[in-house]
Amino acid sequence: MPFSTNGVPQKHISGENMKREWNILEEIGDSPFPSEIESPFDGAPMVLIPEGTFTMGIDRDELMQVFALDGKENPVFATEIPAKEVYLDAYYIDKHPVTNAQYAKFRDDTGHREPLLWDHPGWNDREQPVVGLGWDDARAYAVWAGKELPSEAQWEKAARGTDRRWWPWGNDFFAGHCNSAELGIGRTTEVTRLPQGVSPYGCFDMSGNVWEMCEGSWIDDAPLMKGGCFLGRATFVRTSTRWSAEDPLNGAHWLGFRCVKEIFKNRVLQAISKKSNDK
Repeated sequence: MPFSTNGVPQKHISGENMKREWNILEEIGDSPFPSEIESPFDGAPMVLIPEGTFTMGIDRDELMQVFALDGKENPVFATEIPAKEVYLDAYYIDKHPVTNAQYAKFRDDTGHREPLLWDHPGWNDREQPVVGLGWDDARAYAVWAGKELPSEAQWEKAARGTDRRWWPWGNDFFAGHCNSAELGIGRTTEVTRLPQGVSPYGCFDMSGNVWEMCEGSWIDDAPLMKGGCFLGRATFVRTSTRWSAEDPLNGAHWLGFRCVKEIFKNRVLQAISKKSNDK
């Protein structure tokens, strides 16, 4: 069942933006947390990413291997070094990229602008990822859903786990495991189409289909995206690959997103609330 208060999600409206909050700890209690939950406002299944460290990025030896696989020394890949150990508290992340059906609910509630390709056959199937939108649109959706865009570290851990794998399923590339250039479809596919390519935590489409918007910056402070898309070759759909869109405002036909829900943030808010009530 979706998480809500008395069975009815509560809406908090501020100005023109609809901000909705849900306290995840009131529903799931303390650790151990359930491995999967359902977000109350957009109905998205979300999977647990446990607390702990993981290796983010690649080292120089791996960079040389990426160059060899790609056939040239693309400087884009050099932005993935050095590899570093990163600690993250537990959080939940959407199991799939946000779909056209979910984005339609958001638009119905808020009157938010229409994405590019919204009415174009081949791109507007209910279960295809929503595309043709930028970071401000994705953040507005996340606020409406009571969630946030993931940081680069949150996205990358959800995609690769703790064993430094290059693709969500492992270190050997298989064309049938993701919607990349090797698959030859040439457009987005339904977000549940390729279960053989799920990440260690059960996330779909973290390799290929659509690049996904994250919080954080890349070269020249450009907003960051992860995961590659249906146009990218094997080297461009690795879990550590980084890039940015030419048009951060309107996005592209290969750019989508997913959201996260931080558990630790709710702990802090709960502690502040308790302190206030104890006064």
